[in-house]
Amino acid sequence: MPAPEPEIEQLVIAIVVLGNFNPMIFHPLWFAQNDLIAEQEVEQAKEVLTSDEVSTFQLNDIHFQIERERFGLTTKDASKAQTVRDLVRGSFSLLEHTPLTVVGLNQDTRFRLASHDAWNAVGDKFAPKPHWKGILDSPGMLGVSMLGTRTDCSADRISIRIAPASGLENGVFVGVNQQYTIQTDKRSTIPDRNKEVMRILNDDWNSFRKYAQSTALTLVSSDTSKEGAGQ
Repeated sequence: MPAPEPEIEQLVIAIVVLGNFNPMIFHPLWFAQNDLIAEQEVEQAKEVLTSDEVSTFQLNDIHFQIERERFGLTTKDASKAQTVRDLVRGSFSLLEHTPLTVVGLNQDTRFRLASHDAWNAVGDKFAPKPHWKGILDSPGMLGVSMLGTRTDCSADRISIRIAPASGLENGVFVGVNQQYTIQTDKRSTIPDRNKEVMRILNDDWNSFRKYAQSTALTLVSSDTSKEGAGQ
């Protein structure tokens, strides 16, 4: 009988763009005036704070946070993943003269495993206890991070972290980050950089989501037949 599928307790999806921004303009009104959100949604925005240093608010289960060097949209609602992508894409189609340097696609998953034994098995898989014999008594994995690239993906680096999920019984956290360096010798002009950001958001977002989901399941699964499923 196959092991039960790990239960997803929480999913956090985010797109982060680094560059040079003017936080003051990113009020909900700006998004409405540029047809990125409906006018009636402006009044629904919560915890609105706008200043020279940061603009932040919550709207439709999406957290907006724009600082001088960082533009980030985050949601814990998987059904809003495409909306996040569309809002970022729409914003930078308007801000075509904004200097951009890095794009990060992110998905963090918190799993609740079926048993304490299954939870321990994850630690044993990535940090085998025999290696710590004579060094530590009762060793346990605090976290493992890996860095690399993947075939048929233009991202400069993929970083993955797996660790116990704090505050969640038998919980495991898997974070996947796919990062692109936008400012390069080949893309020395601002329009070239903007064009590459548009390409990433148009072409890579869905494949990243699929990769992040399958990778997370592979890492926490006790079913060895799933090894490599995230490739």
